[in-house]
Amino acid sequence: MAAQPERMSGRRKAVVWTLFGLATLLLLVSSLTVWTKRQFLNTDAWTQSSAKLLANDQIRSALSVKLSNALYENVDVTDAVRQRLPEQARAAAPVIAAALQNGSGRAIDTFLATPAAQNLWEELNRRMHATLVSVLEGKDVGALETANGDIVLNLQPMVKTLAQRLGFADQLAEHARPGAGQIVILRSDQLANAQHAVKVLRALSIFLLLVVLLFYALAIYLARGRRRAMLEYTGAALVVVGLLLLIARRLLGNAIIESIVSTTSSRPAANAAWLIATDMLRDIALGLIVYGLLFLVGGILAGPSRAATWVRREVAPVFAHGWVVVYGIGLAIFLLLIAFGPEAGGRRLIGVLVLAALFFSGLEVYRRITLREFPQGEAAETPPAEAEQSAPVLGN
Repeated sequence: MAAQPERMSGRRKAVVWTLFGLATLLLLVSSLTVWTKRQFLNTDAWTQSSAKLLANDQIRSALSVKLSNALYENVDVTDAVRQRLPEQARAAAPVIAAALQNGSGRAIDTFLATPAAQNLWEELNRRMHATLVSVLEGKDVGALETANGDIVLNLQPMVKTLAQRLGFADQLAEHARPGAGQIVILRSDQLANAQHAVKVLRALSIFLLLVVLLFYALAIYLARGRRRAMLEYTGAALVVVGLLLLIARRLLGNAIIESIVSTTSSRPAANAAWLIATDMLRDIALGLIVYGLLFLVGGILAGPSRAATWVRREVAPVFAHGWVVVYGIGLAIFLLLIAFGPEAGGRRLIGVLVLAALFFSGLEVYRRITLREFPQGEAAETPPAEAEQSAPVLGN
């Protein structure tokens, strides 16, 4: 009979669960800060999201209305039509102008679906976001990159392109007002608070993740005699946090949209924009769920159950061939995980290195446990019931 697992003292148990609880809470906060940093402070991520926005039918329709208003607020369509008609037909100018305005919505929407419009949209968003990040980092971007100190998404190039397509380029150049076709992203009176928030965010996104890893590692290390169970609890915590993020993405989106969008007809477009903007948050949540399940499976496979013992017995001959074979197979599995796993789950260099360290250290521990139980990969003749009784040592 194997020795019973060491029981933790009350004080040690309190420390372990305190570390575990803090790590789980900070994991939730860290996930939100990582998403915010990557989504809103990374120009490439912002540009990719903007491309998805324009590809959405509801958002494209809303943008076409914005561009149509920006165009016709600066162009007297009736006067432009009157100038092009013969004198005897100029009385019909208001009717023709109204028909043009009513039909231009479809023309604008069609234009926005073209590659040329999509490229222009991405270029304008990239330029705006680069300016935004520079300003938030305290860099001087010059007066030409801002509008009265505000950071704006300048849609004037798109308005000019539409005016040329509709034959109103001259009228627009003559009557266009400053600021037409601009969407304010950050006002000048919000700049100081935003700059401070960015400094805090950059620090927290790195610091919190390190603290989470440290707290979970300490909790597992201090849970002597219950380390395998604590590993399973950690996996379960990752899954729960991932599910909470997915739920929060839906609930917060609905609450935010209802609070800031007063027009019912605009809410479908706003909801689509929110879902696109939180795509990366969804990927982070799915990554936590996938890696949490891996922790759970790893803990279960190292446990005393008959199924886990059978798995160890079957893989023991493979492990006995040496670490080259084991790590070769492990590397193939790890590369598949990175290639086809959740995109935000660790495809950056630091994330890949952390995942690699966790994956291969866990693989090595499991290899040693298996070979200790089944030396030289020999299939044990021990009946399953007896094997199950001797396996609790694996949880230490």
